[in-house]
Amino acid sequence: MSDRRLYVDYLARMEGDGAMDIVIGENGEIKKAAWEVWEPPRFFEAFLIGRKVEEAPELVQRICGICPHAHHLASLRSMERAMGIKISEQTRLLRELMHYSDWIMSHALHIYCLAAPDFVGYESVVAMAGNPDLLPTVGKALTAKRLGNDMIVAICGDEIQNRTSVLGGYTAVPSKATLQALKERLKAAKEFAYETVKLVVSLGNVAPYNKLERKAEYVSLYDPKQYPINEGRLISNDGLDVPDEEYPIWILEKHVLNCNCKHAYIKGKGIFALGPLMRVNNNFNTLSADAKKAAAEVGFSVPCFLPYFSIVARAIEFVHAIDASIALIDILGEPKLEEIKYEYRAGESYAVVEAARGSAMHGGRVDKNGIIQKYDLIAPTARNIAALEADFKAFVPQLLNLSDEELTLKCEMMIRNYDPCQSCATHSVKVNLRRE
Repeated sequence: MSDRRLYVDYLARMEGDGAMDIVIGENGEIKKAAWEVWEPPRFFEAFLIGRKVEEAPELVQRICGICPHAHHLASLRSMERAMGIKISEQTRLLRELMHYSDWIMSHALHIYCLAAPDFVGYESVVAMAGNPDLLPTVGKALTAKRLGNDMIVAICGDEIQNRTSVLGGYTAVPSKATLQALKERLKAAKEFAYETVKLVVSLGNVAPYNKLERKAEYVSLYDPKQYPINEGRLISNDGLDVPDEEYPIWILEKHVLNCNCKHAYIKGKGIFALGPLMRVNNNFNTLSADAKKAAAEVGFSVPCFLPYFSIVARAIEFVHAIDASIALIDILGEPKLEEIKYEYRAGESYAVVEAARGSAMHGGRVDKNGIIQKYDLIAPTARNIAALEADFKAFVPQLLNLSDEELTLKCEMMIRNYDPCQSCATHSVKVNLRRE
């Protein structure tokens, strides 16, 4: 029997470039499911060495235009830990609000512009908007994304490269009037976010995937008191439970053939996965009341090991992010500009924050003059490569009855389940599927 081959040389609705090579034997077994990344490393870790510690949180924002603030915050936390810098409660709250703003923007973007077209049978969100019945929904989604961007501007001064958040605090803070205006917009967006949970469950092609289950180790931050976004312990559903600054001890990497990106695994264990589905599984009890209510109304419960239901988890987090942002604005009241004081001190430390698509990990060593001597930086997409390959091995054999075109789409959807930001991880995707 001749090979059956599917080849996609450009995968739309995601960031980056690379290839997925899948070989299916004549009996339906998966002989190969490899993520082949040839895009070269960007050497952020190397060119941060020798720079002043203040430069790291600013420069790492350039890694990604979708979640720059996650990289920025992880760098801030790790460098502040290394030098023993203590931040104020106001700074902690403003950083949390800044990061939730990024979640609102990113979740609205992914759910409606990147993932939803797959489920409703359109090639893009532009094509979706061409349907008069879907146009109002697309408009609301873009309005929600705009809200997230505007929140970021209010706190950071810029949508992507912030100008106010620095080591030890902020050089400018939003006014109470600005925050209250954002609060009113958040309240107006709440109904749309709540309805999004119902919408993504009702999408025409979601139901067929409720049997495509792969039990896996799910890793995320965890905090018993609040849903974790910037702080918490690093845990998994299978026993990992360590301080987040110890991630270099427990989250290890190895080189693989034909890939410029390393595969990650847990020390003494195996591969794992990151992202909204993993966070919701590990932290369901600390979601906002309405986020849990929305989940209950659509029958979503944990544990959930259905990768295609990651869009549902994102929608649930969309509700939570709006609720959390409103609460943070109430607590902040009228922020005051605070003096930033710190001294250089030699030290080494690491930190984890939850980017919209999973745990971002940063850290390193600083000398007594505030010069970086070592730096480690891992984007969530890089951690998910091995998990994605495991999904292909588990699910492709169950979809062999599909046509080449349909199977190719399902493979692309498996990739987009992880909302991969390949330039973030320096890597990406094409699908090359062959049937023997």
